Amino acid sequence: MKPSDQDRACTCHAQGTPQVPCRQCRCGHDPCQPPHGPVCPPPRCPFPGTVELPQADPPPPVKTAPQRPETVNRPPPGSPAEIPWFHGQVQGILQNGPTFGPRKDEFLPFLLIRANGGDNGARPLNGVLWESPDIYVVPNQDAASAPVQPATVGGIARANAPNTLYAHVWNLGKAPALRVRVEFYWFDPTLGISRADANFIGATWVDLGNRFNNHTEWRVVNGPDGRYLSHGCHAIVKCPQSWVPAFVNGGHECLVVRVHEPILDAVAPDQFSATADRHIGQRNIAVTPSSSPAAVDLALNLGYLANPGPARIEATLDAPDTMDWLKLYTGLADPGLVTPANPVAYGLLPATVGQARRQRLSDIPFDARSKLLLPAEDVLRGCERQAIPFHASIADIKRGEAQVLRVRQRIGGEIVGGYTVVLIGR
Repeated sequence: MKPSDQDRACTCHAQGTPQVPCRQCRCGHDPCQPPHGPVCPPPRCPFPGTVELPQADPPPPVKTAPQRPETVNRPPPGSPAEIPWFHGQVQGILQNGPTFGPRKDEFLPFLLIRANGGDNGARPLNGVLWESPDIYVVPNQDAASAPVQPATVGGIARANAPNTLYAHVWNLGKAPALRVRVEFYWFDPTLGISRADANFIGATWVDLGNRFNNHTEWRVVNGPDGRYLSHGCHAIVKCPQSWVPAFVNGGHECLVVRVHEPILDAVAPDQFSATADRHIGQRNIAVTPSSSPAAVDLALNLGYLANPGPARIEATLDAPDTMDWLKLYTGLADPGLVTPANPVAYGLLPATVGQARRQRLSDIPFDARSKLLLPAEDVLRGCERQAIPFHASIADIKRGEAQVLRVRQRIGGEIVGGYTVVLIGR
């Protein structure tokens, strides 16, 4: 069969020189060459996640300028040029729509779940973003009977038992935020959070003052959806539903909290990235308190990608003083934890398909474990679900010792997700 002119124009075929877009691609790119490339189908979402939210898509991005437009070239107040200047400003808005100054300077809410203690909402982030100090777990506590104030801010989830979740939410904007929605989700241990893996726990609402409204002490407030603790511009709110993590992962699940106000400070229903969005907080932490020996085996999901491509998974040993969250866990400003004197076996095994059976390295002799593990692994990400096994263990750990291990996933050099394991002596 003689190829058509369009076939000859496509680099997928042997004849001819490409002159027009291939008929297989509507956007004008050659489907076999970058930047188009293959595209994965959207992942199946077994849990509805944010589907039931009472909100449409967020409003489109607005035009912004380096400074507030009403301060640019404004004549002195009371001068003859002030009225014509004002008329020109109004005419510009009618023709081109409004232009806003920096987001933090506008009379709008600026909602935030912190990624670390010094977080002021600037995004994107490229450091450790999955150790939020604003997500609390109280184990063995049913939400219906849990008090307004969490019994602990450094609790660890208990598998096959009720756990109550709390979130510390902030408004750093110049305007108050009313009917702010706070949503709680859990995920299987993962290095790439996305809506496709979201498991909705519950949601509540809270009112927040502006950033100048900062009470001298915590107050109990009867809010739009029950009682919560308020400090003016920030509040601690309880999830109204209990969370019962399954034992299959030893309770080492990931927690995500989303905070938004659908009109003045919205977030996209599909947005679950703490890297890109201040409305999202992640707590991906597994703590293994143990007398000797201490060990943990985890299968970490790699999440979903829109386009197939390479990724790099890294595991590192870090000192206890690099993890501020341990201050919440111990309840001390200086936890006083030190790195173990004995060596730690840690690392990764090759990535597998999501549901593959995996070897538990805890079942083999300690001296043989390090020979099977790698500190980093390069993975070619496809459309299928993938997971990478992680192991960490120490033969002898003493009280007052702790080892922090972090696993990071990088794509194009940028961190897209991570998980932290803490082996701690008791």
